[in-house]
Amino acid sequence: MKLVYHGITVHDSPVEVRERLALSGDEQDGLLRRFHAAGAVAEALVLHTCNRTEFYLYARKDLNTRRFVANLLERLRPGAGAVWRDGHNTLIGTDAVRHLFEVAAGLDSQMIGENQIVSQLKHAYTMSIERRMSRFFFHRLLHNAFRVAKAVRTQTDINCGAVSISLAAIALARSLLDVSAARVLLVGAGQNAAIAAKYLVKARPRRFIIASRTLDSAQELTRRFEGAEAALLDQVPSLLTQADLVLCSTAAIEPVITPANAAAALDARTTPVTILDIAVPRDVDPVLAAHPNVRLFNIDDLEEQIADNKARRLREIPKARAIVEEHTQKFTAWLESLDTAEVISTLMRRYTAYARREARRYAKDFAPDDQEKLERFAESLARKILHGPIRYLKNGPDEQPSSQQLQAADLAMRMLLAEDLAAGDDA
Repeated sequence: MKLVYHGITVHDSPVEVRERLALSGDEQDGLLRRFHAAGAVAEALVLHTCNRTEFYLYARKDLNTRRFVANLLERLRPGAGAVWRDGHNTLIGTDAVRHLFEVAAGLDSQMIGENQIVSQLKHAYTMSIERRMSRFFFHRLLHNAFRVAKAVRTQTDINCGAVSISLAAIALARSLLDVSAARVLLVGAGQNAAIAAKYLVKARPRRFIIASRTLDSAQELTRRFEGAEAALLDQVPSLLTQADLVLCSTAAIEPVITPANAAAALDARTTPVTILDIAVPRDVDPVLAAHPNVRLFNIDDLEEQIADNKARRLREIPKARAIVEEHTQKFTAWLESLDTAEVISTLMRRYTAYARREARRYAKDFAPDDQEKLERFAESLARKILHGPIRYLKNGPDEQPSSQQLQAADLAMRMLLAEDLAAGDDA
């Protein structure tokens, strides 16, 4: 058997290629079913995100996995096979293990250190389990990947600080005021606004209003968040009287908040309002930065902090790669320790030695002529006891172990070849 990785990622394929290989949940499930039906593939994992389409296969050595995957994709979607053949990369064995660990650690992400990939990997693993395509080998492999991800997160600063505009805005807001006690006004209902809303509601603000060009779009977003209220953009100037925090992210080509429509509301305030304008073009007329009741920040104010956070993450890459490499070598060493020929040889050598030792221990109770027979009897008994396990461990001369044989070898190592049993090994 062999571990093989085939995949395309954001690092080597443009979006127009990746989108032609985008897989729905049903398509991923269908591919896993086809892998299961193919006896040549023992275990499989399909990992698909906006930045990658990857296949991890534990398959027979004689299977051309490159052609196999291409043919499945072609059956799924005409033309996909050719796109796949031209664009994908292949890794085998230890290199495939290392790549998976780097993916889990966020080292292979478009944004270094992002955490979402771990949940996406767990989802892919769950799908694989449900389709009976993760057994002993992939269970061990994936759980090691999750351990790597945790080690990198806890032992490095690879995911420190916000590196997206929306999250940087939330981080800045939290540094400026107590969001949980604030009356929050979100201006806009697009993608960036939705991301910001998701993190704002976690702080449970005292009041949360979402304003959009149409009431329908505002209400669509408020339905995702309990207690959120909907409003129209035309209402924004008047809402400035009570808001403590305003986050602006619309697609408007002209400012939404201007001195002309907002001055009266701002003049009526007794405390400054914090306004974070992450829109391009800007939603807030920059002239308002001079108003005594306004603390205004725009996207450029956030970019410097984002750049600093990115630099900090990049500096952590060597430390994170060292953790990945350590775990890769440990996993490879464990896998190599399960070489069935070596396990069989060790079993025979060690238990024959045990038999000889025990025969010599009781030899004094037998006549000299019987002592040799006693030793032969002990050795024969040891071989008979090992006959079943060894027969199960043996495989064809041109094959590496199946998942079941790896599991058996692992059990043999832990149950029959544990270190404490070796104390009396005189072989």
